[in-house]
Amino acid sequence: MGIHHVSCRVTASGVDDTKVIIDSLEWLAGGETEIIVDKSTSYHGSQIHLISFKLTKNKQVKQFISKLKAVDTTLISQALAEKIDENNTLHIRFCLDSLIGEKILITNSTQKSVKCDIKVEVYPGQTAEEEINKILFEA
Repeated sequence: MGIHHVSCRVTASGVDDTKVIIDSLEWLAGGETEIIVDKSTSYHGSQIHLISFKLTKNKQVKQFISKLKAVDTTLISQALAEKIDENNTLHIRFCLDSLIGEKILITNSTQKSVKCDIKVEVYPGQTAEEEINKILFEA
């Protein structure tokens, strides 16, 4: 496949419906993944939930990528070099409101979002951009 792992995380405030957010992340992860919920307090003392998952199995990663291929990925393709770090990890954000409706919408950091990191396998002679293009943009 060319992907080591996929991890997604979201921070929910005390007034957010965490059950709905957890359900949307279960849908995104494919349903067979453990969703981790860490309860904490913010700097100002209010309760927050850090909700996350990590996909490492090939079957789960393929299901995730197939969902991602079905959406408009122009925001990723336009600024691909900016979204890949020195560790060959692609950083993207999904709109949380859309994800609750079981739709993936790629967004920027101005909206409430789910942060997603896709760690790409890159071998000598390859670049992370080439591998992402093969995985996401080629049929």
